[in-house]
Amino acid sequence: MNDEAPDLVEAVVGYRAWHIEDDGQLRPWTFTALPWQPGVNTAVCARDVRHAPPVGDCMCGLYALTDPADRRLDFRADQAVGAIAAWGELEVHRTGFRAEHACVTALALPDRAGYEQREALARAAERYGVPLVAADRLSDEALRHGAALPDDFVAPAPAWPRRRGQPAGAPIATRIPAVDPAAFGTAARGIALDAHLWVETALGAVVVGVTRALAGGLVAEPALTLPQPGASLEAGDLVATLRSPSGTFGVWAPVGGSVLAVNPRLAADPGLLARDPEGAGWLLRLAPRAWDAEASAVTWGAVADRHYAAVLERDAARGDAFADVRLERLRALPPVRNAADVLAHLRAEREVPRFADAEAVRLELGGRLRDALAGDPELRARLGGVDQVVRFALSGPDALVGLDLTGGGARLLGDDAARAAEPGIELSCSAEDAYRWFIGKLDPASALRCGDLVSTEPLGPTLRVLAVLKHLRIDAWDVLPSWAR
Repeated sequence: MNDEAPDLVEAVVGYRAWHIEDDGQLRPWTFTALPWQPGVNTAVCARDVRHAPPVGDCMCGLYALTDPADRRLDFRADQAVGAIAAWGELEVHRTGFRAEHACVTALALPDRAGYEQREALARAAERYGVPLVAADRLSDEALRHGAALPDDFVAPAPAWPRRRGQPAGAPIATRIPAVDPAAFGTAARGIALDAHLWVETALGAVVVGVTRALAGGLVAEPALTLPQPGASLEAGDLVATLRSPSGTFGVWAPVGGSVLAVNPRLAADPGLLARDPEGAGWLLRLAPRAWDAEASAVTWGAVADRHYAAVLERDAARGDAFADVRLERLRALPPVRNAADVLAHLRAEREVPRFADAEAVRLELGGRLRDALAGDPELRARLGGVDQVVRFALSGPDALVGLDLTGGGARLLGDDAARAAEPGIELSCSAEDAYRWFIGKLDPASALRCGDLVSTEPLGPTLRVLAVLKHLRIDAWDVLPSWAR
């Protein structure tokens, strides 16, 4: 996982599915107690209230897929498929992401939706204040509110098997299993190549673990996050995370189903996963739900090892053998829907005070003035020609900035010294106007005429002092809006 998360300049679009309540409310399929709300949704962790999702070694966050054609976005009657705009902290994986903040931006209307499904989707669209668009227009509508993740952060989606009735343009598996996937009672072992997982069928269940190659890349004993027994999964869902000094890696369900058990030994001894990943370090057992449709996403039998070795060699040549399962961190900005939203965000940014309190004035403005004086003896000598103490009495917030320009030199006075000094001239203005003066953006004559700048001395002597003081300049700096702090 990257320590320095790159910034994206706009919201990220994603696609997901919800269960629809009778009143149009959208509930996630996993954490049903946390329905989505109209407008902004902020992620909370259902397991640890101390988390600020998304957390690298947890599974909290607002989930979405990056591909609107992902086969998990199934247009069944009890499910709504739609688009979201996400921002804040994001943790990105190979087919989607988990986000800190998100809002619903559109819902899709399937071509063959029945009357009841259409009515339910219409109620949901009205409740969330979003358009209900044809399924083939969902991506276009989504991109009105943000941008897709850059290609650098999205790996090509795995070749999922096509479901019965899935459109011809949807991805289809290119691997032919070495065993008949319908014969679930047959003991078999395979590898989900892109997911770096081994899969074994035994005693009416599917056992899943990470490959020896991935376990060897963890460097040290990993911190594990595993699902709860009984959790319901779809193929491709993020079900576990492995965190080590070499990065944070995701584990995606190779097939859908219910979690029968997680390996109890890993809780007491996480290092078992690294020592014996393809034996005693297994992760979980699943009861598959749609084995016929999903088993062919796994490469089975003796050919699996050869194919997996080729995948590792290919991806290592590209720079990272485990790029498909490595989680990345991003930050994205809030979404805007129209020009009014843009103006509202700009107005909010302008209204954020540059200085939160007097301490911020001392640290941010005073610190820069002190640095400018310390690094330029010629500047100190020039300012010393004023030969008096100049004091700025600031408001919003209330603070004092004192400059001792006597004795042929110049220095910034501390807070106590600035209060105790007998100034030759005192200038009163807002803290923001003082900042504008010291970066060279305030016209003193205009400010004096309109009352933004008030002096204890007449206009002539004041302008003579300011004519010398204009040589003391600092660099401008940006103010972060409240949502970006």
